[in-house]
Amino acid sequence: MKVPYVFLIPCLLIIFLAGIGPVLQSFLLSLSEFSLVNPSQAPVGFQNYIALLSDAIFWKAIQVTLLLVFGSVFLEFVVGIFLALLITSSGKRARSIFSSIFVIPIAIAPIVTGILWSPNSVFDDLNTLLYYGLSLGTYIDTTKPFTYYSLIMISDAYIWAPLLMLVTVAIIRSIPREQYEAAEVMGASSWTKFNKITFPAIIASPAIIVTLLLRMADAFRMFEVPYAWNFWLGQDSELGASVDTVSVLMWKMFSSTLYDFPIAQITTIAIVLLIITLSICALVLRRSSNLLD
Repeated sequence: MKVPYVFLIPCLLIIFLAGIGPVLQSFLLSLSEFSLVNPSQAPVGFQNYIALLSDAIFWKAIQVTLLLVFGSVFLEFVVGIFLALLITSSGKRARSIFSSIFVIPIAIAPIVTGILWSPNSVFDDLNTLLYYGLSLGTYIDTTKPFTYYSLIMISDAYIWAPLLMLVTVAIIRSIPREQYEAAEVMGASSWTKFNKITFPAIIASPAIIVTLLLRMADAFRMFEVPYAWNFWLGQDSELGASVDTVSVLMWKMFSSTLYDFPIAQITTIAIVLLIITLSICALVLRRSSNLLD
């Protein structure tokens, strides 16, 4: 009975070498003072972690990351529900057209999306129209925190809202038609049917909860769109800029000439980010068990 498990050893060995091995190596580096300029791996214990917890720049990056993660995922959820309702309430021909159009953003690279929503590509012309063309004397100031944070969230939601849409469509189609028929007999309005039947089924579905948690875990590594906005705001050489997520901060620490390539400090941040991501994945696995029950 134990013979089949022997054949799993090569696979487990590959997983360890390709996945767990680099993580362990990174953890060991985080316990040293290693950098490309100073290749010494003299152990310093948890000094890097202690220093990180008192680093204002790191905590600012955490705040920016959390703001963008929760804002983007919430927006994706709302837009996903709206698109799903649009598809499920449309005719067969319109449903096919909408489905094809709405899933296109998933295939677009995030860095391209960051450029598409940049001030130069959209808002220069829009501001010209508002200020001069329509003579309104007003314009959209993309240097304001509320504006560029909102645009980063919209950019991310533009890519991933179709994923939430597909999951929501599946949930809506799984709702028994008898519930809607009974509501129609009772004279319920479209809003009442959505509020009492559709929306409760969506938010109670383990599928949507797992999808949202997975999106949160993925969004914590948000890099491309905030990185593009570093250039639009002229903050590409500033460490701890207003749009620096944790991933952008790690890249800047590695590429900035102000630092001597502090690999140990960067891996420390990476390990902390990994712990956060694994915590979310643990929630995903816990919720996923409901799908198997």
